[in-house]
Amino acid sequence: SKTLKFEQEGETVVLYVRGLIYHGDFHFASRIIGNDGMVWYHDGMITGSSCENEGDFDKFSSRNLLKCKGKELILVVYARV
Repeated sequence: SKTLKFEQEGETVVLYVRGLIYHGDFHFASRIIGNDGMVWYHDGMITGSSCENEGDFDKFSSRNLLKCKGKELILVVYARV
């Protein structure tokens, strides 16, 4: 899910996806979601020290986030924004 919602002390808390970690081919890759909603891809073996812009996070379906360039999603990082 792109967001997690729960109640804490009578207040609704919403957490948003800010990072996704993928594994495959014996190494890890990641997608980072910026505050502006842009998705950045990083795979040190492919992109080196750079990140590639993959576009607007709102255009990704939750299902499309499960895989990335042949790698499987293994960890989602949520943050309160």
